[in-house]
Amino acid sequence: MATRKHNDFLDASQSDDDASQGYDSEIEDLKKGGRSSKRRKIDSDASDISDEEVEQQDEEEDDDEDEDVEAEKEKESTADSKKSKKATLQGSKSSELPGVSRPLTKKNLVASAAAIKKSGVVYLSRIPPFMKPTKLRSLLEPYGAINRIFLSPEDPASYTRRVRNGGNKKRSFIDGWAEFVYKKDAKHACELLNARTIGGKKGTYYHDDVWNLLYLKGFKWHNLTEQIAAENAERASRMRAEISKTTKENKEFVQNVERAKMLEGMEAKKAAKRRKEDEDTPRVEKPVKESKNKGERPRHFKQTQVAVKKKPEEQPEQVKRVLSKIF
Repeated sequence: MATRKHNDFLDASQSDDDASQGYDSEIEDLKKGGRSSKRRKIDSDASDISDEEVEQQDEEEDDDEDEDVEAEKEKESTADSKKSKKATLQGSKSSELPGVSRPLTKKNLVASAAAIKKSGVVYLSRIPPFMKPTKLRSLLEPYGAINRIFLSPEDPASYTRRVRNGGNKKRSFIDGWAEFVYKKDAKHACELLNARTIGGKKGTYYHDDVWNLLYLKGFKWHNLTEQIAAENAERASRMRAEISKTTKENKEFVQNVERAKMLEGMEAKKAAKRRKEDEDTPRVEKPVKESKNKGERPRHFKQTQVAVKKKPEEQPEQVKRVLSKIF
């Protein structure tokens, strides 16, 4: 049996790990998440390769990596542009109907038309003094569901007159309209309340006031708004006509002022020119008569002919003889 050497593990020829390369720093960096070095390892056998060729290979690898990075950037930019286009389209759709999440469908329009057909409008010819729409709603709601209420305010001149004389400063209303959801409720309310006291607890402010209600058959709320819109349009057209008239008058006045200034300037230029000519021409003394005759235009006046009295005609001899015998 051969004796075992103490330094067998030091003998390179008999060692089993000839193929192992020992500790490699690049492999450790890759394990930790780092990048491998761009420069390739050159074996001792390939020592005949020049340094210039190695640098060219490195530059080609850098160019390939740059191209990959640019392609990734282009993909990201195209994705961002698609997202921005979608956002702009959504924004344009939402801007078409501001404040409305969904457009009105045919079903909703049919439902609203049916609700308008079922509704009924009541006219209040007199509103109790200083009654507000909220109070009127609370008094009429027990007789049926109410949709809208409109009260026409009093004249501002009467309000200022009342406040100036020390009266109540609250706002008052003249008449109004109330829209019930169902027309049958509007009819029942008019039948029950018309020409009756408001009532309620004794001592309340509106206890002794009387209702004045009238159901408007075939009248809908849009009829009231159409009338108000027509009145507003008429007022606006009247204002436009007045404004156009005043602007036209102002324009004519400005044109007349400018024309007057222009004529004054022309007259001033003519006077200055005439004055200059008089200064340049020598003065020649002329007789007064000749200057007058030369300066004045000859005038001819039509003369009326003098009326000549007609001589009395001589009477015949026979007439003279007869007259001489009579007288």
